[in-house]
Amino acid sequence: MSKRINNARYTSGFLACFGLGIFMLSGCSSEQHSHLTPSVSTEKHVYAPGEEIQIKFSNAPGHQYDWIAIYSDGVKPGSGIFTELFLFTDGTNPGGTSGITDGTLMFGSAADNPENTTVDWPLPEGDYDVYLFCCDDYGVLAGPAEFTVSSGAE
Repeated sequence: MSKRINNARYTSGFLACFGLGIFMLSGCSSEQHSHLTPSVSTEKHVYAPGEEIQIKFSNAPGHQYDWIAIYSDGVKPGSGIFTELFLFTDGTNPGGTSGITDGTLMFGSAADNPENTTVDWPLPEGDYDVYLFCCDDYGVLAGPAEFTVSSGAE
């Protein structure tokens, strides 16, 4: 028997472990996260203005609305300041497909944030942070991975 609690499924074994006061966490599991740590990285540390940003992610939980976002350096995700660019892990915006845990995405004009009234592509020169999030929310799974947009990029 299983039960969904906050987007995670816990088996009756978990409930039995908890109910008996036996805290062997290795014997109790959640479907939400695997045992591998999620990660996010950029292909390069410096990009030229207008150059697409290649971002690699791995070990995401595989939820339909897991997503990757680029913020200006120092902006706290979920603080009310819009992302510069974002894509769901299936490479769409909007969209989302379940089961994608690893991949490489190209961030360009298709990743422009439709919720923001200004056009964010191409990114202006400056420093940026990349994050991997879970479940169409601001639960940070990985990041920040940092990169710079500079006209001096090779």
